[in-house]
Amino acid sequence: MSAKEHSNELPKKWIGLPPGRFLKYRSWINRHHPGICGTYCTAVLVHDAVYQKTRHSLSKETLLNGLKKVVDDLFPYRGTFFWDLANGLRRILQDTSFWEVKMGLVTEQIVPELLSGEHPIPVIVGTTKLLNSRYKNHWLVVYSYGYNEDGKLYYRGYDNHGNHKAVIPASQTLSCVWLEERKGKAGNY
Repeated sequence: MSAKEHSNELPKKWIGLPPGRFLKYRSWINRHHPGICGTYCTAVLVHDAVYQKTRHSLSKETLLNGLKKVVDDLFPYRGTFFWDLANGLRRILQDTSFWEVKMGLVTEQIVPELLSGEHPIPVIVGTTKLLNSRYKNHWLVVYSYGYNEDGKLYYRGYDNHGNHKAVIPASQTLSCVWLEERKGKAGNY
């Protein structure tokens, strides 16, 4: 399929957060082997949440080092599952009362809901080779969604291979993790 044909299949309108908010993460590139995409995505999610709430920029290296221990290195099996991301986020955020860690399986229902509200929030979404993803099993931080002319749902987000505007078909995803502000803790997130 040519690039021109492919671009005709993509949404013309995106709903959610602007790509510029995630431009700073374009340099957050996962160069580890095997990859630690779960660590990178949880670091971006935490960094973005803290920055939106406080305007304070956390250290990339501190976040990556701390999250790697509780996301990618905690269990002896290879790869990360959505529960690894959620449990790692809970551990790293256990001393804060601002956010609850949430997770779900059906991204096509969850992601549009999270990104359509008055205060859209980014969500970590997993692609899977089981559903023919070109990324195979991988994590991205999704910040917008859109439907193409045929009604097919797509997500746009940060990919830790250096692309802050990656586009993936929702049909190739399974499971997601996000931070939800706790009730009574209103703020800028």
